[in-house]
Amino acid sequence: MTPQSPMAVLLSPRPAVVEAARRVGARTLVLAPDLSRPGVREAVALADQAITVDWTDHPQLMMAVGHLTNLPARAAVFGFTEASALIAARANEALRFPGNPHAAVAYLTDKAALRGRVNQLTGAPVRFEHCDRAAHLVAVAERVGFPCVAKPRTGSGGQDVHLLRSAVDASDLAAQLAGEPALIVEEFLDGPEYSVEAHSRAGEHTVLAVTRKYGPRDLVGAVITEHQRTTGYDMPADLDEDTRERIHRLVVATLNSAGQRNGLSQTEVIVTAEGPRLIESHAHPGATEVHDLLRLATGTDLIALSVASALGLPLPEPDFGEPRCAGIRFLRLPPGHFEAVEGIAEARALAGVRELEIAVPVGSHVPEATSRVAGHGYVTAVADSPQELEAVLRKALDTLRPVVLPAPAPEPGPSVLAGAMAREIPRADVPRDMLREAVKEEEHTAA
Repeated sequence: MTPQSPMAVLLSPRPAVVEAARRVGARTLVLAPDLSRPGVREAVALADQAITVDWTDHPQLMMAVGHLTNLPARAAVFGFTEASALIAARANEALRFPGNPHAAVAYLTDKAALRGRVNQLTGAPVRFEHCDRAAHLVAVAERVGFPCVAKPRTGSGGQDVHLLRSAVDASDLAAQLAGEPALIVEEFLDGPEYSVEAHSRAGEHTVLAVTRKYGPRDLVGAVITEHQRTTGYDMPADLDEDTRERIHRLVVATLNSAGQRNGLSQTEVIVTAEGPRLIESHAHPGATEVHDLLRLATGTDLIALSVASALGLPLPEPDFGEPRCAGIRFLRLPPGHFEAVEGIAEARALAGVRELEIAVPVGSHVPEATSRVAGHGYVTAVADSPQELEAVLRKALDTLRPVVLPAPAPEPGPSVLAGAMAREIPRADVPRDMLREAVKEEEHTAA
């Protein structure tokens, strides 16, 4: 790597992003509002340079990186989240750096605009309407038809997504909303959910993986909300060739509709009884866990591929031989005081298990998992077939034996306490079936 090497300008990256950019031969410049924040601090230590800048402020960003236009080496700004991808695209366009058109990223950010274009250009339309006033929500939902889904037009990460089963649900939600919420209300799509990772170069789209996503839909036919989380992924998804090809065509049509030209994308699809239907698409990669599974399954590093492609560096080769099946299951512990998990060493020693982590510190209270994929730990495994993969993950979960002290009951009132002796709640071994709650969705689907 020399001063003439291409420069990757990275907006508040994870350490793994910096490592990937350096691995393909790029110099790295980290921009972040606070370089001392956990995660960013570690990324800064790996980077060639770092500057404190609020990159959400366009003029500040231009001042921080404008000098790069005078360098002989190529440069580009990279953002790998919903917000940073849009800001990076605007900066690249202003500075004439390589990258995805700002308009394409904006289309993929605006769910209503994208839905309208995809409905016009594919044979897989989905009923929807805009709703810009809370007072209109009930009427809009009734026109779309129940059940339906209400979500922000420009939201991300599955936040504030609501399933409306009736006018009562719509009325209750309307009462909680701001006066002008900027929603899209669309028909509920019933079926298994898939995440599709793709890479675009000069308008040509390559599907890298179709991943089966497990979550609340598999258990109760509901959409994910802030209280309902993704429970696992399998890659590649176990699909017949016709369904896989139809998913590929829908993804390519979606990216073409938005004008996607370069970079990574993640598209969420539901396979309904009538075939694949679009949920939404993004001009950035999906969950970090999906990146990791792609490396395990195919040896492909999404970030390295994106940086090398944009900066004209040699594209990285997969770092191992035959593709395999890879999967992850997130663990959820019952509420209470976390004492221990027995069987960790045995589970880690199982053939095929690659990682097993418990995120809750021993001796602490088990927190509520509130994000889409947050849990209390995870198990990652590889295998030669989907059936073997499921067996390995299930066995690993069965081997774990968590010990949690049940949360104490609410304190009784003064009259009950009078003359009563304090009692110690005995330690309890939590049945391993409670730990396997995160995979009940798969069992329900298989049945």
